[in-house]
Amino acid sequence: MKIYITVIILLTIFLTDISDAQEIRLKLNNSQSQDLYKLSIKEETKEIQIPPIPSSGAAVGFNLGLASIEGKVGFAVGAFAELKTGGFSFVPQANYWSEDKQSNFELAGLARFYLSPQVLMPYIDGGLGVNFYNSDKENFSKLSILFGGGVELTNLGTSFNLIFDGKYKLIINDQNNISCFVFTAGMKFPFK
Repeated sequence: MKIYITVIILLTIFLTDISDAQEIRLKLNNSQSQDLYKLSIKEETKEIQIPPIPSSGAAVGFNLGLASIEGKVGFAVGAFAELKTGGFSFVPQANYWSEDKQSNFELAGLARFYLSPQVLMPYIDGGLGVNFYNSDKENFSKLSILFGGGVELTNLGTSFNLIFDGKYKLIINDQNNISCFVFTAGMKFPFK
């Protein structure tokens, strides 16, 4: 007898909970549909403006050009990366130049300062490099000092920038220093 009474009480509680839940659900559905109706009638729709994805400040690129080594003209090629924060960048690069009887491979690190954040961005830079110099007279690995500048054009494409660069490089040697001027043009590909 106690089991029957317990089952009847549980069924009564269960059934009243279900009916209460259904009544609450109906009230919620009605109030939500009225709110949606009010929104669609009274509210104007506005476009959501999503801000552009900020650039990471990193880029990679390459350059080609001419090198004047001790008055002799040769070919220059290079690859670089750029880590930019504001108007300052760190630019690690690998450069190679060759003239008839001499060549040089260089690993360098430059500090670059942008003078203007416009479409035409002039900059100055300078840094140090390690050079692996070869000629018919001597082969050595020495430190170099680099100074230069250039201009970056940012409005030509959405995925690349053009760079025109000029550098003076002084390779420090025990017997006599080697000076050269390098003029290149290249492309930079910023990461988004």
